[in-house]
Amino acid sequence: GIVDWGLFARKLAEDVSESNGTILVSHEVESVEQVFGSGTDMVVKCANGATVRCQHAIFCAGAFADRLAHKSGGTKLPIIIPVRGEYLELAEDKHHLVKALIYPVPDPSVPFLGVHFTPTMGSVTTGAGRQVLIGPNAVLATAREGYSWFHWNIRDVLEAASFPGLWRLGFKHFTFGIGEMYRSIFLSAQMSEINKYIPGIDQRDIRKGRAGVRAQAMDYQGKLIEDFVFDEACPRQMLHVRNTPSPGATSSLAIAKMIVDKAQ
Repeated sequence: GIVDWGLFARKLAEDVSESNGTILVSHEVESVEQVFGSGTDMVVKCANGATVRCQHAIFCAGAFADRLAHKSGGTKLPIIIPVRGEYLELAEDKHHLVKALIYPVPDPSVPFLGVHFTPTMGSVTTGAGRQVLIGPNAVLATAREGYSWFHWNIRDVLEAASFPGLWRLGFKHFTFGIGEMYRSIFLSAQMSEINKYIPGIDQRDIRKGRAGVRAQAMDYQGKLIEDFVFDEACPRQMLHVRNTPSPGATSSLAIAKMIVDKAQ
């Protein structure tokens, strides 16, 4: 559906506050330690020096889910491979051409959906107006929080490059991957795909837009994990969510219910 996700997130935060919960921002989790005989089962240590003591915890760490679970006693696999999805924006005078969501028929031979058109409703929280987004593509990100080609993290790059599963996937979909990288760098290369759905749009009608990073779980054979993965090797007081199926935002309430049911 077409939803103001910023407003949706703020309303969820209000629900937490009204239920006497506390949201801690800028508290990057560094480690989780078990404590015995103290009435508290674990201590969550944060990068800013703060600690959170609790008896039970659910961890949904996204792009860092594998590292945090492994630190907590979980398995190394599946590993997270960061995949950046870049959007284009359609010029305002062409918005009338897209009145609803336009999606391609999925190609089962490639691992990602391909170009599609998404009209937005604008944002109450930021004041941004209505947009029509084209994309996203799917390119290997050079950092787990790499939202452009200029964002690099050496540890993330080396970890991904040394993982055999990524090489297996790369060899299998070599042409697709190179094509996505080429279209990411050269805007004109995307026009042929765009014109398959809306003829008459040219390069002057599009511009670079936002980007996001998908935390793609992958196994040793290079298979992209598409279902839920909970780390069963971690201590029972912890529930580490290693992967959830797409679409995450659209299915967020149903996903949350399933996670809570699993924790109980």
